[in-house]
Amino acid sequence: MRTSSLTRIPILNVYYLLCYALGRVQEEEVARLQALRECRSVQDLMGKLLAGGVNHLLRRGIDRGYVERRENLAGIRGKLAISETAKRALRSQGRAACDFEELSADIPPNRILRASLRRLLFPQVVPDNAIRSEVRAAYRRLDGVSHMRLRRSAFTHIRLGGNRRLYRFLLSVCRLLHENLLVDEDAGHATFRDFRRDRATMWALFEEFVAGFYKREAKAYRVGAKKRIGWADSDGATEADRALIPVMEADLILESRDAGRRIILDTKYYRETLGKRGKLHSNNLYQLLAYLHNREAAEPKGPRHDGILLYPEVNKPLHARIRLEGFGIQARTVNLNRNWQEIHDEMLAVIGD
Repeated sequence: MRTSSLTRIPILNVYYLLCYALGRVQEEEVARLQALRECRSVQDLMGKLLAGGVNHLLRRGIDRGYVERRENLAGIRGKLAISETAKRALRSQGRAACDFEELSADIPPNRILRASLRRLLFPQVVPDNAIRSEVRAAYRRLDGVSHMRLRRSAFTHIRLGGNRRLYRFLLSVCRLLHENLLVDEDAGHATFRDFRRDRATMWALFEEFVAGFYKREAKAYRVGAKKRIGWADSDGATEADRALIPVMEADLILESRDAGRRIILDTKYYRETLGKRGKLHSNNLYQLLAYLHNREAAEPKGPRHDGILLYPEVNKPLHARIRLEGFGIQARTVNLNRNWQEIHDEMLAVIGD
């Protein structure tokens, strides 16, 4: 990947990508954006986001939950732990071991936030002293939350109820940090990998950004992400045979509210937009055509589907319009290194909105 393009997406644009991908788009972000302009690295950005987010949670009222505790008490609270009381001869001291639930901020989501802030305190991760001071202050404000060693499994067991958009956003940032940070806490050393250089991470982020952007900004369309498309003419197959057929899942299906247009959009992320000899990647076209044919067969009512292949721009823009097997297909790029308003307009232009 060339250092002049995808690996050097401006930090402010990384913030926008994260906001749309993780569902945290605010109507008025002027003050926040001004503060983020001082970020010189992805780590700085993550530090500012987590520190600011935790401070906002604390002002609003941090989430609490019931946590199981066992303590030796002079009276009885909750359930008496008989064996523990007898084992430690607590009755002779006028005390008893009790198990009870207590409303506390020491719950898994807050533990993940505190552990992530702690990791950002390594100078090798966030060298900017001012931002590291903000991180340290937010970390200390979570003083009643116990420390934990982060593992991938910690993120899969989190359950958030109700309207918890900020929590979801911050925990997604924590997960991204965890996946790109190697920490040796015993040796006091950490190494951060700038995920802009990792194709798999950026492809996933680009795909989620595109879905989040069109869900929010494409007002004229109903937008469905990760939509399954059934295979046409597979009814004669046995259950065992059908189990062998791979699932077709389109990144996005956009259907205009006036029933005038239907689009199947697939995102791709390559070091070079075009393949050998300057041609489109053939497997991209085959895949998109399979989506178009099979959804057209499954949903024949309405306008004929269009197809779009959307790539981030690498060296020069691409805007190709072709017609294959009766379907209109576009191959387009979006330049992620431009001013955000230009990116916004270009994204809408892709779908003709």
